[in-house]
Amino acid sequence: MLIKINKKDFKAEVRLPESKSISNRALMICAYGGFDFSSIDALSEADDTRMLIENLQLIQQAVTHDLPTIIHCGNAGTVFRFLVSYLASFQGNWILTGDERMKSRPVSDLVNGLKQLGANIQYVEKEGFAPLHIQGKQLQGGKTMVSMEKSSQFASSLVLAAPTWKNGLELELSGNLSSMPYLEMSLNVMKWFGAHVVVSNRIIHILPLEYKKKHLTVEPDWSAAAFWFELVALSEGGELLIKDLSSNSLQGDKEMVSMFSQLGVEAFEEPDGLLIFKTGKIAKKLQFDLHDHPDMLPALAATCAGLKVQARFTGLENLKYKESDRTAALQTELLKIGCRFDKITEGVFDLHPKTQITDLQPVYFHTYHDHRMAMALSPLAMVIGAVTIENPSVVVKSYPHFFKELNHTQAVTLIEPL
Repeated sequence: MLIKINKKDFKAEVRLPESKSISNRALMICAYGGFDFSSIDALSEADDTRMLIENLQLIQQAVTHDLPTIIHCGNAGTVFRFLVSYLASFQGNWILTGDERMKSRPVSDLVNGLKQLGANIQYVEKEGFAPLHIQGKQLQGGKTMVSMEKSSQFASSLVLAAPTWKNGLELELSGNLSSMPYLEMSLNVMKWFGAHVVVSNRIIHILPLEYKKKHLTVEPDWSAAAFWFELVALSEGGELLIKDLSSNSLQGDKEMVSMFSQLGVEAFEEPDGLLIFKTGKIAKKLQFDLHDHPDMLPALAATCAGLKVQARFTGLENLKYKESDRTAALQTELLKIGCRFDKITEGVFDLHPKTQITDLQPVYFHTYHDHRMAMALSPLAMVIGAVTIENPSVVVKSYPHFFKELNHTQAVTLIEPL
């Protein structure tokens, strides 16, 4: 898809997708509680959520027999990790697998935590990685430990299942506590559905109280807002109303408001959403700690590259375990516009931009089958003049209508069919 700059100042409205993170947690709670999904309003239309619904329905309809039922999760990390605990707790014979990228994303921390609770899980191919052979059974719960270093989803997978276990769960969090706001989101959604949760430092206690059926309306996805903040930052006078977005949110990525204020974008809450506009006031020394917000890296790094400002990014230790190795992908793609993204030490990178971006020839960006890479590189058309995005359809993973919304802003023109 070729994206060309149309005008450097614009005023428009955009709509975000519903949060797939909240949607997927609510779906798991409904599955554990034996509820249908009608209690969730405004479910995400993202591919990850559709895949989770299809897999949960397949599991619930499966007939137990000697041959395992195969459950395929593509490259949907949330779906795969949440289903590990579900299948371990659900009577049956299962093979849980994914595509080649999923098979390279480690899962041993979660498997080890479940095995301490008596789960029957074996690796089918490579030790520590998908696919998994799971002999599901009624788990009793109890005490276990899980590392958060590679993904907070391991802990979320365990706590979501815990209210259904006879002894509940006492979970000790070990290692570097990355992406903590996502675990806090899981616990808050659980509380909404009646779970009793007590958190004391690194210990989480979940009592064995059944989930209660309640209606939940899913919020717009804050993490998807980052690309609109980026577009405004790279404009000369852009102004966007992000419909129905509020800072009164379960999502930790609302922290992007303060991050992008350092990049010359301010935000004000309006009755019908969040108004963001360019001020151009860029902080003199830019340093972003993304320990709790790793999904913000692609948009922030691309923004700094487009604005030609140096920045340091910390807390990136687990980025290589995402849909792509995002730090490596950014090193390759930003170099195409003369911007270095140098690793200083583990989890710490410095961005050194080109002094001027003067070449208005389209730059061809690879997306690495990663939705956030596709969305983060697209707004660079505002400063380069034109970019070509490989495989733009990858955005269906989280934001199916992203390019239609981008087209509606009239900031850029999409040359190829949507």
